[in-house]
Amino acid sequence: MSAVLGVSVGTSAVRMATLSAPEHDENTVPGFERRAVEVVAGPVEDVAAQSIGVLLEHDGHADIGATGVAYGSGLHPDTMHDAMARQQLYNYHLVPEAAAVVALLESAGQLAPTDQTLVLYDLGSSGVTVTVVDRYSHTVLAQHRSDVAGGDRFDALVAEQQLRERGLTRPEDAWAAAEFIARCREAKEQLSTGTGAAVPGDGGLVLLNRERFEALVRVPLESSARLARDVIAASGRHPDVLVLLGGGVRIPLVPSLLQSWLGLRIILPPEPEMVAAQGAALLATPMAAPVPHESRPEQPEPDWADIASTSQARRGPSRRHLALAGAVAAGLVVVAAIGLALGGRDTGTTNQGESAVAEVTVPPRTTTRAPSTTTTTTPSSTSAAPAATTAPESTSDAPAPAPAPGPRFLNLPDPIRIEVPPNIQLPPGMIR
Repeated sequence: MSAVLGVSVGTSAVRMATLSAPEHDENTVPGFERRAVEVVAGPVEDVAAQSIGVLLEHDGHADIGATGVAYGSGLHPDTMHDAMARQQLYNYHLVPEAAAVVALLESAGQLAPTDQTLVLYDLGSSGVTVTVVDRYSHTVLAQHRSDVAGGDRFDALVAEQQLRERGLTRPEDAWAAAEFIARCREAKEQLSTGTGAAVPGDGGLVLLNRERFEALVRVPLESSARLARDVIAASGRHPDVLVLLGGGVRIPLVPSLLQSWLGLRIILPPEPEMVAAQGAALLATPMAAPVPHESRPEQPEPDWADIASTSQARRGPSRRHLALAGAVAAGLVVVAAIGLALGGRDTGTTNQGESAVAEVTVPPRTTTRAPSTTTTTTPSSTSAAPAATTAPESTSDAPAPAPAPGPRFLNLPDPIRIEVPPNIQLPPGMIR
């Protein structure tokens, strides 16, 4: 069975979940292999498309049959489509982030049948986004994003506290500053599961307990809770459940503070930062690649022998066919002359019992090798057919009539046979 890939495109990171990995622990969702790519520079959509291309091409994931990409309010679908096209990626399906979240929660059985209106509270590195969504229609009823709270802001608060209260050396260059911030972030993450954190480094030991940390981040978190309350009021709905998303909600103070401010039942998934990517994998749908513009195929070399034989057949009949046609034409001329001769009887008057005999003389057709001009001469009156004569009346003393002669035919090539009437006289060479 082909695996599917789910991708969530965030402001600071691109997260990918492959629905095929069998290994998992109690803090992860079963069946997902996960990874994240930090957005350091460049448009986030290009980072996402490039990350997907590298994963599919060079990381042994040739069995992935489809990719689902979840996009939030900060990313337009057309922008993501263009980025995927630049990487020549087509087998993917874009899904709204809210729809991906709902798909995963329903798959995990974390939503009750009566949970229709959901509040999605997403606390990421760069800020917080609050969304009110209808579960069944996936309609976003209200949404707002702010930087009043976020992971980067919390890291900066810890760094300032360490420099001010613990007297650590302030970093002198950008590299040292980045390393110091990274140690403050690690201390923050340790406090998500423990009560104290200690992270050594060149500038000194970052030492912090949970109580001091919560005091640092309470004010920003209360501002985000106030923002959530305002967005809920703008939606015109009474929500049924509050869903916590993003890596920042791992801080133990977040669920308790939001519960006290909003009074809603809270769902905290095992991997809150991976929910959108995992839901996108569940909604992944194979897409057909666009058909490229095909160039005109090369024509095969023609079979000249076949064309020659076909052309010969199309040119017309052979010489033998022409000869037969000429003979038929000559015969038709003779028949026409016979008809004219018979029709000539209308010029004279015949009595009852008389028979008219017309003699038609047709000169033989001659064929010469060289072409010549054919001249038709009208015969003179002396060479015209003789006038009709009247046969004597039959008497009882007349001798018995001679037997009737057999049929006569024009002298034409076989198989052409044109019978000559017995009362028509033709030169001997014209009949057979």
